[in-house]
Amino acid sequence: EKPEILYNKVDCKRFSNSQKIEGLPYPLIISVGRLIEAKNHQCLIKAMQNLDAHCIIIGNGDYYNELQNLIKKLDLEDKIIIEKSVSNKSIQDYYKSAQVFALAYDPELEGIPIPVIEAMATGLPVVIPFPNNEYSDNLEDTVVFSQRNSESFSKNIGKILLDSQNAMELSEKSLKKSKEFDSVVIEEREAQIYEELISEKTS
Repeated sequence: EKPEILYNKVDCKRFSNSQKIEGLPYPLIISVGRLIEAKNHQCLIKAMQNLDAHCIIIGNGDYYNELQNLIKKLDLEDKIIIEKSVSNKSIQDYYKSAQVFALAYDPELEGIPIPVIEAMATGLPVVIPFPNNEYSDNLEDTVVFSQRNSESFSKNIGKILLDSQNAMELSEKSLKKSKEFDSVVIEEREAQIYEELISEKTS
């Protein structure tokens, strides 16, 4: 009777207090997600052809070899690195070391992926696909929506990299929005729901 969505949660304090990793290239685009068809990492890889920047993709999956071959084919080996795995204890530092987060996932198959929320909690400008059927999860004023193609992603990422004022504003919006996904907030609502259900059953 009263549908309610509880989103994935992240420890905002952990991600906002992260530290930059020395030695990573600048400017840096980061993308985090399993290397599968639905994440569409090919989009970002092709977008990098037109960007004066570097990219690190963190994830593993069936598409690893295919994506590595694409990077080699496009002669982008000096711009793009795929890290199959990083320590969960240090993942927040990789976010902190980047200037933009981008992920061209399929909004037909999933809502807001956890890495998107983690990126916002770190204060990163975020570039993701337009939502399915106008269900934006109220992110219109926080993230930059793009078509799921390399031209659109390249254009929007490029704008952020070239406009420091816009990047700063997007960063502030990300931090503010991420508080809605904070573990403390979500877990408190989870507890309230259980209490409501128990109360209804006993009454």
